[in-house]
Amino acid sequence: MATPDNISAEDWDRVHELALEIVNASGAAEENILRRRILPYLEELEEKYGPLPSILATRADYVADNTAKFGLLGQAYESAEASDDVLNMMEIAHSLAELHLDEYYDASEGRNWLSRLDSHLGRMPNEWLRQEYDRLSSVLATLESRDM
Repeated sequence: MATPDNISAEDWDRVHELALEIVNASGAAEENILRRRILPYLEELEEKYGPLPSILATRADYVADNTAKFGLLGQAYESAEASDDVLNMMEIAHSLAELHLDEYYDASEGRNWLSRLDSHLGRMPNEWLRQEYDRLSSVLATLESRDM
């Protein structure tokens, strides 16, 4: 199946294959080797299709540097927003909310991205992302109660 931003199913299936290999890696060393295969492939796709949200957000999943990760996700969200790609906006808003809340304990930014996620869920319901929204809302409430 093609992505919401029209990357062909054939091209995106290869991304899925490489991602599954990473998930099934037997250790950190093998995972690092496999990451070095997916990132160049994503760069090839970007050369072919341009900086589409699916490509940028997926690259963010595999870069080690968090500054680069935030930059890629921000760029992906802006690109999805420009084309009104609700599915990608929803998934990217989730990724950013999760990073801010679960890893950086940043209630302010987490709240911002949760609000965006909620808005997108109103346009395109998704049960799993709704459950994640509820989970992350609980994380946010805990962080905010500690700040008081």
